[in-house]
Amino acid sequence: MRVSADMPDDVHVLHDALELLQEYKQRQTTSNNVKQAPLVLNLKNCGTALRFLQVHIAQCYPGEPITLDGDPRLKERDGKPTSQTTSALILHGKKVPVEKDESPYITMSRRLVETYPNIPLEADWSAAAFWYEYIAILGGELLLDGLNEDSLQGDKVVADIYAKYFGVETKFVNGGVEIFKSSITNYQSPITIDFSHCPDLYPAIALTCEKLSIELHASGIERLRFKESDRIEAVQRHEVRNDHRMAMALMAADFKISKDEQTCISKSYPEFVEQITATTRQRHDNDTATNTGDSASISHITPQRGINDDNLGKKHALSKLIRAVNTEYVWLHDDDIVRPKACTSGDWRLEIENCDLIILPLKMESENEKPSLLERLQIAEYAAIQELTMRTAKRGQAVMCSGANLIVKRTVWLECEGELHPEIPSGDDMFLLEAGKRRGYRIGVIDEPDYTAIVRPLTSWRSFFRQRMRWAGKAPKYTDKDIIRCGTWVIAINLLQILCPPIILIKFPIEYSLIKKREPRTSWYVALLLEILYPFYILISLFGGLFSRRAW
Repeated sequence: MRVSADMPDDVHVLHDALELLQEYKQRQTTSNNVKQAPLVLNLKNCGTALRFLQVHIAQCYPGEPITLDGDPRLKERDGKPTSQTTSALILHGKKVPVEKDESPYITMSRRLVETYPNIPLEADWSAAAFWYEYIAILGGELLLDGLNEDSLQGDKVVADIYAKYFGVETKFVNGGVEIFKSSITNYQSPITIDFSHCPDLYPAIALTCEKLSIELHASGIERLRFKESDRIEAVQRHEVRNDHRMAMALMAADFKISKDEQTCISKSYPEFVEQITATTRQRHDNDTATNTGDSASISHITPQRGINDDNLGKKHALSKLIRAVNTEYVWLHDDDIVRPKACTSGDWRLEIENCDLIILPLKMESENEKPSLLERLQIAEYAAIQELTMRTAKRGQAVMCSGANLIVKRTVWLECEGELHPEIPSGDDMFLLEAGKRRGYRIGVIDEPDYTAIVRPLTSWRSFFRQRMRWAGKAPKYTDKDIIRCGTWVIAINLLQILCPPIILIKFPIEYSLIKKREPRTSWYVALLLEILYPFYILISLFGGLFSRRAW
């Protein structure tokens, strides 16, 4: 068989090994079966070649001094038999009973033996997964040649998965498939996928979920720890680790990897780097040509718990995500919110380009048809906080913002990163606001329903006070005069209410009007109860946040 230079490295490794074995056999024949010198086959990091040659040498070269060697990572691979081992036995003519839940790879090997040599060479569906990932995240359409609708490859399920969960449709055409992003972007979350029969799809799908802020519950991925890299950990840390599938998955998700890290892709898909670079360049040219100034390039950033396995905190997780994207703006979200309508509509027609940081609205809603008293008190309090946030921001004296719903220029966030107080577990949003004001950045505000994110009230008094203590615990680090002035005024007026209760007659109508502006359904007696309790709650939160570390 002739192997062209542009074929994957795995093909070259297996081809070279088989040629060396053939030469070894010929020397043995011509030397009248004189014992040959030991033969060492270097398989680099090719697990597929390893599985096949283990069977091939056992069947065709029994007892011969032949050693399979390779890269250090290959020697760490799990030695247990796999579906590739079974496939190799079938290709060597061994009778292997058909199992009820048989791997597609084994079925494909049976069909190959039955139809050889008339079976056409088909493109690899596992390689197509990275193009599905690319379209799911960035949109658009592509034509992929050589993929068949009646394929026996188990990884063909990638078309069904991306259609079901990510809105990427597949249309089979003569000689290949067209894939394109549908208009449906109301993603289901969480989703559950069993990768037992398609483990190679995991990196692409996991990174797709991360980019689209979809929680993934994955099963059947245990053996991925023994691939070219520990792919479970590599996905979490966004690392290539000399693993061709990790390199392609990261590039398809628009992560930047070095040229040295890209070299491992030649193992299975040598043309990928050139193709995805050209596709991305063409996309950029098209975007530039059609940009009318009504939209901006935005990435959605959600610091989900899954990316924080290094236990370095939310700020480190945010930094890792923001550094990985290359868009002009990032839209920050907490992972427990209902994202605003504008996120999924893709409508960026407001003039956000004129601002460096944009404060967006939040609204608290209970998931319960009949909210508890604690939930109703939180909803009322949150309405007052949001009204104050928006009014001060519109006057150019912003005193609050929330990372649950915030747009910021990527360069601005990175420039301010060192001022976000890494010694404090949270507060990235407020310290970002302070740093932005200190540096003279343009602070904007969008107070519209389509840009409003939904947050949920806490369901226990314990969690409620711990959250408020965390908020209060950041107060000593604030340096912005507007923030300090506002905080001082709130504390002073509430202490005055404790010392002089009748002041509530003046204070209540003012604050009730703030609440009603944001939450018209709030009853007066809930607002009044909040007004009575608020001074005591302020004191508990303040002293607890300043003197107790249990809140963190």
